[in-house]
Amino acid sequence: MEASASTTHRISLRSLVSRFSGNPVIVKELRSRMRGARAFLLITIYLILLSGLVSAIFFSYISLNSNPTITTDMIQNLGKTIFGVVIGLELCMVCFVAPALTASAISSERERQTYDILRTTLLSERAFVLGKLGSALTYLVLLLVVAFPLQALAYLLGGVNLEELLISFSMLLVTGLALCSLSIFISSISHRVVGSTVISYVATGMVIFGLPLLIYIVYIIGMGTALSTGSNITAAQQSHVEGILLVVGWLLVSLNPVASAIATEIILYENQSFISIMVPLTNGGSVFILSPWIMYLILLLLFSLAFIWGSIRFVRRRDH
Repeated sequence: MEASASTTHRISLRSLVSRFSGNPVIVKELRSRMRGARAFLLITIYLILLSGLVSAIFFSYISLNSNPTITTDMIQNLGKTIFGVVIGLELCMVCFVAPALTASAISSERERQTYDILRTTLLSERAFVLGKLGSALTYLVLLLVVAFPLQALAYLLGGVNLEELLISFSMLLVTGLALCSLSIFISSISHRVVGSTVISYVATGMVIFGLPLLIYIVYIIGMGTALSTGSNITAAQQSHVEGILLVVGWLLVSLNPVASAIATEIILYENQSFISIMVPLTNGGSVFILSPWIMYLILLLLFSLAFIWGSIRFVRRRDH
């Protein structure tokens, strides 16, 4: 039984890899992207920037430290600082590069008048959209992987543990997937590269910063209204309202990568848990809440699937 299960798993993984590498759009896009020097130049500049900043942090930390004795806490704090800076720069890189890779994926084909030729082939709408998305994600994953040794430096210094490395990488990867899906959806409904690129960057800013801020304002207004009417409800009803507001507030935190990462760190150091916590209520009882990074992954995966589905639908509708 174990041998058959292992064989089935090996076959499914092999079929998945062959399906990915057998998509002609992915092969064509990756060959054209990696053929020139621009892709490797971008990786080189990116690594030089990260390495230079990490080196500056290291030497600044050493020079500003008045204590001649280097303690374990000092080394761990240095590791945490390096880890936070590297993750922050990688998030900025994802927000900048993801729309650039996919905003013109479909609209450029229309602008070059090669879209109709592509759509006359046997390539399905799903394979076409997933091929464009897969090639962009492959290059984005490459940019994340090449910076992983700098995160490992923080791990060696003792500032972070292995779970934090894996969580940060998964959050960056899902953020890239969501932004690429959003941009390719905009590209599928646009005819011009400039228009789709501008709208993609504006939409990225709205998703990362604007939407959580807007929902937070609505949440504050709703919480103020609920608290103003708190004297007119019973203790049990007040406990229910508090629990609902707590869950909604936690969802809002999970919509933003920075807020989600900070909340996850707070939960880790206060409760020693990566998965979930029980938050006590004022009138007794508690609320079970998943860790923000888990909710962030779930929300952005649903977000990505919705825009991928929308892109395929628009391509299919335009063909017919």
